[in-house]
Amino acid sequence: MTRKFGWYNAFFIFGIYFIVSLISVVNAQKFDAKHIKSAYMVNFFKHITWPNETSKNNYHLAIYKEPSYFDFLSKALKNKKIKNKSILVSYVDNFEQLKRADSVYIPKQFNGDLHDIANALRGTNTLIISDNSQNKHDVMINLMHQANSTVISFEVNKSNIIYEKLSMSADLLLLGGSELDIATLYRETEMAMQKTREKSIDLQNNVTKQQQQLVTSKQALNTLNIELSRNARAAKLQKSELAKLKLNVIQKQQQFEVQRQTLSQQKLRLAQVTEQSTVTERELFKQQSKLAEQSMKNRGILVTVEQNKKVLAIQEGELAQHRTQLKEQSDDLINKKKIISNQQTYLLLTTVVTTLAILGTLLIIFFFNKNKKTTKKLTETLAHLNETQEQLVQSEKMASLGRLVAGVSHEINTPLSIAITANSLVLDDTLEIKNKIENAALSKTRMNTHIAKAEQSLIMSEKALERVRNLLVNFKLVAADQIVSEQRQIDLAKYIDEVMSTLSVEMKKRNISYHCNGPDKILITTIPGVFSQVLSNLVMNSLVHGFDDIPEGSITITVCEATDESIEINYHDTGKGMDQHTLDNIFEPFFTTKRGSGSTGLGMNIVYNLVNQQLKGLIKVTTEKDVGTSINIILPLMI
Repeated sequence: MTRKFGWYNAFFIFGIYFIVSLISVVNAQKFDAKHIKSAYMVNFFKHITWPNETSKNNYHLAIYKEPSYFDFLSKALKNKKIKNKSILVSYVDNFEQLKRADSVYIPKQFNGDLHDIANALRGTNTLIISDNSQNKHDVMINLMHQANSTVISFEVNKSNIIYEKLSMSADLLLLGGSELDIATLYRETEMAMQKTREKSIDLQNNVTKQQQQLVTSKQALNTLNIELSRNARAAKLQKSELAKLKLNVIQKQQQFEVQRQTLSQQKLRLAQVTEQSTVTERELFKQQSKLAEQSMKNRGILVTVEQNKKVLAIQEGELAQHRTQLKEQSDDLINKKKIISNQQTYLLLTTVVTTLAILGTLLIIFFFNKNKKTTKKLTETLAHLNETQEQLVQSEKMASLGRLVAGVSHEINTPLSIAITANSLVLDDTLEIKNKIENAALSKTRMNTHIAKAEQSLIMSEKALERVRNLLVNFKLVAADQIVSEQRQIDLAKYIDEVMSTLSVEMKKRNISYHCNGPDKILITTIPGVFSQVLSNLVMNSLVHGFDDIPEGSITITVCEATDESIEINYHDTGKGMDQHTLDNIFEPFFTTKRGSGSTGLGMNIVYNLVNQQLKGLIKVTTEKDVGTSINIILPLMI
């Protein structure tokens, strides 16, 4: 009876909705778009519940940069009450004011700001109402205008509403709305990710080329630096030698000047001696004449003459010595002039070499500044690449969450179908028992049969609903961990089962079984969201690459204690393994064996970075062709 009453209610509501829709279509021309939008606004507040709604004195609706619609809506909703609360309408023109509102209306001429507004209001429990927006990823409730008609409908992105912790009444869609297709949004996200991946690959190739150019420039710069150092040392030595040569030349010039003065003095003395000798010869001639005249007269004069001859001989010997010394000094002077000429030539060469070294230094400085600018550009390119990689990591995380939602939805359908079927059987049998009671035709045997059947159906429903409850608990836990990366203590074996249960749909599609071995309870303090993403990436990597073209297989996860402060997780699949080249490059970013099939080559690189950087662990991969792949992960018991 209850079931029939429920169907009658549903048909009755649908009939009322159909009649109201017909009336609204007929009378649509009587109302303009502003009135229809204001009516929708009121109904949105009726069917949306905020987490802190009981503490609110009123609802706050913000109109973004549309003064005319703000004036209209302020008057239209002035005395309107929803759930015993008035609606406060305000005009805003910046993001900070939007954060204080419960709901925000964005006119269609400002749809270009929707993405930035959605990012600014993320996590503020704010309902965003857009107008004819084509950005389906950031909308919550999007008003739609039908072509060549004044009829306005709306579409709902339920996932964004749930993310903001808002709850939506099931009757909201009966007002003429439709729910956005999650699969279509997911496909659009995949296509956007593919474009981002291709752009990232181009950027990576450009960075690689620029890095090669940078290496070549660095090598040339190092060579020039070495040559500069050598030239600087040679110039320093040459400068030192030049200083010594200059000092030596100055000393030689001083010595030459002293010798020149000495030679002048000696020439003067020689002239004096020559003059004295001339005088002496004259006197000797006179004395000889006198001696010839007086030789017989005075022997004493003869003795004097002999003595004077001896003195003259001595003076002639001294004069010969002075002439020899003068010749030696003249030869030494000529040699010194040659040395000075050679030193001047060497000084000239040294000056030329120094000038060339200075020019080389200026050239090196020029290339260094040019290389510095190139390095700055490369740094900016690398920063952009890192930002792109972070966006790809977030996209991979959202894709993983999408697979999680799809898997849990598929898993929930089976037990819910069992529960609905069991309840339907009990209801039909109960209606039959009711008819027999009314006709006084119910027997004890039939009643016992009904009770047994009802008991069995209720047990089946209870088990199915318990399965649904467990799946939802696991989904909430894993999904929350993937969104919020916080440390907490988990039971590792139990958590692995929870994550693997969310991936069971993908494994069943490929006929892949799963086993977990190890102690029943191992408690570790880690980041569950990061660990679940690592495990999800490993499973998807095995499904896409390891079990490609393989009809069936298995995945085994073994957990054991490595030391007193760490645990070891061994992940093994029985796929087709990989060759040595793939094993050597498995953790390299953008390396993939299925480039044309949509793979980004970031899955194992993300796993490596998450294990090493966030989980503070170690990861090692071993493989054997056509046998399988083993991945060994060691994690600390406490981060």
